[in-house]
Amino acid sequence: MTFFMKKQVRKIFHRQPQKYSLLGAVMVSLTLLAGSVTAQNFPHIKTFGFDYVRFADNNGALLDSLRWAANHHDWVVGPKGNWPLQGVDYMDTLTYNTIKEANPNAKIMKYLPYHSIAPTTEVWLENWCEENGKNPEELYYHYYYDTTISLSNGNTLDIPGYGGGTAENLEEARVRVRWNGGWVGINPSSQTFREAYQALSLHVITLEGTTDVFADGLFLDTFDGMVNQANYTSFLENTIELKDIGTKDEIYAQVTADMANSANELKDFLIQKTGNPNFRLQANPAVPRYIYNTFSDLFNEQYRNLLMDLTVEYLVTTGARINDIPYLQQIYDDMDNGRLFFIRSQTNFGPSTEIPFEFTQFALSTHYLINHENAHFMYHYGNAGNYGGASYGNLEPTHWHQNMEVNIGVPVSRPENDYWAVENTDRFYEFASGNGYNILAREYSNALVLAKYSRGGWANIGTNPTTHQLGGDYYPLLEDNSTGAAVTSVTLGESEGIILLKNPVIGSLPRPQITESSFAINP
Repeated sequence: MTFFMKKQVRKIFHRQPQKYSLLGAVMVSLTLLAGSVTAQNFPHIKTFGFDYVRFADNNGALLDSLRWAANHHDWVVGPKGNWPLQGVDYMDTLTYNTIKEANPNAKIMKYLPYHSIAPTTEVWLENWCEENGKNPEELYYHYYYDTTISLSNGNTLDIPGYGGGTAENLEEARVRVRWNGGWVGINPSSQTFREAYQALSLHVITLEGTTDVFADGLFLDTFDGMVNQANYTSFLENTIELKDIGTKDEIYAQVTADMANSANELKDFLIQKTGNPNFRLQANPAVPRYIYNTFSDLFNEQYRNLLMDLTVEYLVTTGARINDIPYLQQIYDDMDNGRLFFIRSQTNFGPSTEIPFEFTQFALSTHYLINHENAHFMYHYGNAGNYGGASYGNLEPTHWHQNMEVNIGVPVSRPENDYWAVENTDRFYEFASGNGYNILAREYSNALVLAKYSRGGWANIGTNPTTHQLGGDYYPLLEDNSTGAAVTSVTLGESEGIILLKNPVIGSLPRPQITESSFAINP
């Protein structure tokens, strides 16, 4: 939502905050859609879907699921096309046309891993090198000494070194990363790698059979692992290419700069090739502690102008706890400073595990706590190995929180202190606190949202309930988007949230049928 649009909606809510009905919600939704070609699907929250699904497998239910995604997300991220033998996932016409016909305003973001590359993708990059007179080994770092690295699954991997170790050639000595069982790591310092990856990225985002139709963005997954300075897990000081630079800190500082600059160079390249000045390059540094702790050297002010688009892969999971609250502040401050975020929360458990509704409300309430014009949100009922829902199944029950369809309005200012101890803001604030817990709140024109942070953990959800007065009548939003009877107090257990409506008849927002005329601006 643009600042102008946000300001106009605020005026509507401030005039009659208690009389904003279903008709009013629909009218605002239609106004936003008619007034801008970048209007979002729902006026109160922007959403994206990490829809890692092979939609082109058939023309039936999976494509219906893709149409659903197009009508519920502002961005559809990572849709799978057909898979050619080399494993490179191009943008096929069936996927593209299905999305754009369902919702011409939906944006498509293709997916590529960055600091580690799939073995099949290696083939594409190495073939490009051979076709362009480049040495394929310049794509990678190589160990000089024999090196043992620790993998994310707890195992270790022994890699021979070339020159000072037991490797017989450079290929054996390629640096591996701790993710994905030890996939080969990239060399962002290499111009050969940068040129090859630019060619790969352009191939991936180009619509099959065309030279002038492109995706709207590129999602760089596993972006930051080469610069894990906190634990030095890649042992880059052992590499042929880097060992003589200096100290460990100097080596990792060099790689950090190369990662940031290579990503920015890639973004500039794709903007130029697509002719789209708004093309997004979304780097995924995973969880907030990676952004602000483990990889803080990469995501601090020094490289902010190079890495403006970030993804929070796991904001709320069943492990979310009171110690995570400072990250909510940091993310919000980052967005206030212009950084654009994709923010995803997940349950940690996939179908058919029954997730307490109060916990899904905790996740959604947290999204509303930091809702911002620079944020897109995704709710995921599943776990990291379950991106595509139930075995590439229907996305609706796994990639969507139904309560998002209820328009809670826009944040409103209040005279008391927010969590930053500042008066007269519309940011989140401390609603209540006690021994080992803190309830955060944010007021919207149509609702009050609450989320209780405590120990975290699946076994603790709902434990140690506490009751708090609300200071007026509110109507709890229920799982089916209806409202419960008026309440004047609320009881919340650990890792529980609630959305309390100010009006018992808010209703859900039907998705208007989008046609070309929907985007006409009336004089």
